[in-house]
Amino acid sequence: MVKLLLVEDNIGLREQMKWALNADYEILETESLQGCVDTLRKDKPVVICLDMGLENKPERGLEIIDAVLTEDRLAKIIVITSNMTADLGSRAVERGAFDYLQKPVDIEELKVILTRACRLSSLEKPPVEKAADGLPSDSDYLMIGQSEPMRKIFDHIRKLAPTDVNVLITGESGTGKELCARAIHYHSNRRNEIFVPINCGSIPASLMESELFGYVKGAFTGANTDKMGLIESAHKGTLFLDEIGDMPMALQVKLLRFLQDQKLQRVGETSFRSLNVRIIAATNKTNLSDKDNGAMRTDLYYRLSEFEITLPPLRDRKDDIPHIAANIIDNNRAKFNQPRLKLSKRADQMLLNYSWPGNVRELENKLNRASITCANQVIEAEDLQLSETSFTVLSYREARQMFDRNFLLNALKQAKGNISLAAKVTGLTRPTLYDMMKKNGITVQMEAKMDDKAAE
Repeated sequence: MVKLLLVEDNIGLREQMKWALNADYEILETESLQGCVDTLRKDKPVVICLDMGLENKPERGLEIIDAVLTEDRLAKIIVITSNMTADLGSRAVERGAFDYLQKPVDIEELKVILTRACRLSSLEKPPVEKAADGLPSDSDYLMIGQSEPMRKIFDHIRKLAPTDVNVLITGESGTGKELCARAIHYHSNRRNEIFVPINCGSIPASLMESELFGYVKGAFTGANTDKMGLIESAHKGTLFLDEIGDMPMALQVKLLRFLQDQKLQRVGETSFRSLNVRIIAATNKTNLSDKDNGAMRTDLYYRLSEFEITLPPLRDRKDDIPHIAANIIDNNRAKFNQPRLKLSKRADQMLLNYSWPGNVRELENKLNRASITCANQVIEAEDLQLSETSFTVLSYREARQMFDRNFLLNALKQAKGNISLAAKVTGLTRPTLYDMMKKNGITVQMEAKMDDKAAE
């Protein structure tokens, strides 16, 4: 839960805010400058609601803003002032505050501002620099691959990262387009600045312009304050526009204008703001250079694709599957508290024989689920629950082995683990059934445990 610090010496107002906000935030409290600094150092709150007239000093809040931002330059400060005539609110924003409200506080408006502050804070978390030769430098965004197609991708990233050219990343869903964008950012000269990812398909078309470009107070009904857009929040950093093909055509024109001169105009604003933003876009759509492609203006396509990277599907770089799977399993040992977690030989072979229509995302999803449902911390082929229609050609031996194991597991499940009944149903003798179970690594206990977990 996000930590929210209330710096307020009016106990009544503080209690009111606590009551309204404690369901969504972990509330911390103080009523002095020193208490604010001490709490900031100890608990590191993400957002601070600050009374401007603390300790009966009208401009005490300005001192606190300076003290807070000295400790944590990314802290989000929302100033609350009762002075209706002075320009303390705008002065606070100039000093580095995120936003301001006037008393009496409108709780619903405060909630909206808090949500925006938390969202921006999550985007601004700086990467931890690491001296490493791999891609990228931050292990949370590791791209894994030793195949020839991926070596070429890594080579492209190393060469274009230090430049400021716009990049268009294409590829099927689940191939790692955002990972590639982050790799470019973290190897660029902007690595210590913000990386802002935006999924154009997740923002309603009616809100996309104001979300991307921001707006000024009075631009439309409900625009009670100025709002910085996501593009502007990426100033000096990198803006990643995922699923760019889902952006409305009318808005593509405005984006194209920004790309041409790096000048942005908020909704309802008459002047322009000069920015310094690197643009990386991504899409799973094809034939974007065609004039009638229907997803993207060709002039925007050529502006974005100063350098184009096409990520290969997982089926075209199967040499990487064991390395990616090993990394996921390694992470899951700690994530699911299963220190001996591993893949069986059959499961390992199954991964290589599958065509992975959902690419790396599907591989991670299947292994995460199997890590939870597997018995004895060993992921068997059946734990993966792979679609039979998506396998590449198997050898007769592999197909026979897959059939035998599925046949036995189904028989044991129908017989509820009763070997005699399973033998009778399948027409096999008990010794033959036991022998087949042994060859396929099946035990009644394992089947019962797997059945119980599936029922959960």
